[in-house]
Amino acid sequence: MLASMAIELRTTEASATWRALITAFSHLEGILAAEMKAETGMAMERYGILLMLAQAEDGAMRPSDLAEALPITRSGTTRLVDRLEQDGLVERRSFESDRRGNLIMLTGKGHKIFRQAGRVHLRGIEEHIGSRLTKDEMNELRRLLTKLTDSSEGTPAR
Repeated sequence: MLASMAIELRTTEASATWRALITAFSHLEGILAAEMKAETGMAMERYGILLMLAQAEDGAMRPSDLAEALPITRSGTTRLVDRLEQDGLVERRSFESDRRGNLIMLTGKGHKIFRQAGRVHLRGIEEHIGSRLTKDEMNELRRLLTKLTDSSEGTPAR
């Protein structure tokens, strides 16, 4: 008979909390990504870029700022932006003050696609999060997650 290959790990309150957080995030992200793909044909990574641009001050971002804000590599961000540009959803414009730099912004078509995908995404968030937590629970969860984010400011980038 084979001996168990499971490794016994030391668990702390913090590690159990981390595991619950990452499990919930992975589960919900998978559901939301599948819904996005099924209903719009768009991968969640592409939607993430459109969302960042739609929320950006002045509606535009530098490529380096966009790459830092997303959970994918710089080269992955560049490839996605290139594809979004080929699809007519984003465009690059030169800085007025520095012709060597570019800003990335949504096109009219990009705004339209973003709004359509956004409705799908928000509906999924309401269904899979909003319907399962009370308003007080959502406020508390947001407060706690913000506390974690605020306390990690200034840590090295990925």
